[in-house]
Amino acid sequence: MKFVTIGIPVRNEELNIPHLITAISTVTSILEAKGFKVEILVNDNASSDNSLTMLQEWSDSDEKVRVFHFQHGVSFQESILNLMRNAGGDAFVIYQSDLQDPFELIENFVDTWSISNGTVIGIINKRREKFQIRIFRDIFYRVLKSSSDGKIVQGFQDFYLVPRSVYSELAKLSPEGLFLRGHISSRFSNISSIYYERNDRLRGKTNFSFPQKYALALDGILLFGTRLIRAIAVASMFVFGIGLFSVVAILIIYLAGMENPIKGWTSLAIGISLLISMFGIISSLILEYLIRIYRQIVFGLNSAGPIELNK
Repeated sequence: MKFVTIGIPVRNEELNIPHLITAISTVTSILEAKGFKVEILVNDNASSDNSLTMLQEWSDSDEKVRVFHFQHGVSFQESILNLMRNAGGDAFVIYQSDLQDPFELIENFVDTWSISNGTVIGIINKRREKFQIRIFRDIFYRVLKSSSDGKIVQGFQDFYLVPRSVYSELAKLSPEGLFLRGHISSRFSNISSIYYERNDRLRGKTNFSFPQKYALALDGILLFGTRLIRAIAVASMFVFGIGLFSVVAILIIYLAGMENPIKGWTSLAIGISLLISMFGIISSLILEYLIRIYRQIVFGLNSAGPIELNK
């Protein structure tokens, strides 16, 4: 019997929890009818509303549900990471408690995984959001895709299924600088995609602020954006080579007693180009070195997890 873990991060979602319980209970019944064993792990991320009490009541009424509680708030990605660390299933599904992702697709994820034994990711092909948020998202993904050494999938959000072989590797990551979608799409193969339309938030307000989105985007670029840095380095070396060749040519002409053909603004432009290209080379080397250190820190550290609440 195959075993599926459904992980749900929660923070101040008391208005959505009753609907979440109904949705997940429906999915669980369908999967169990197909012969799957299911466990449900829920992280309460230091909620200040009535979420924790409601989750505890859910856990008390359903033996499949385990609730963990962070006493101090952590990032959304770290909450997912800790769910993976506590998972016991042959596959792990992440589902967000705001119910914007269609819960019915969890069944499709599991069915696809049963055939492929690989990762299944949800890709948004349509969503309703504010213009400035859409522009920010598009710019981020364009920069990340153009600068990444690995495969970055636009529209891939935190709604996916990963087999044990994948999530056991992800669980080893540091909680600092996490961008789990980047790790999944660029480090692992055998990935199937399911396209869907994302719903509006059912109730309440988002807990994901712009600074948090900015921090997540920066983590993604720092972890996977080395191609852009290397392109800057190559371009700087090319400009530096042309400038150096020009200086040598001028020096040879001068030593040969010939009149210098390059004067005034042209000489100044060559000098500035040399300085800028040297700055580009040095900066790109320093940035790549720092990124390598950052990756070693992110890939190599662990942290303490949340407290599991007794049933």
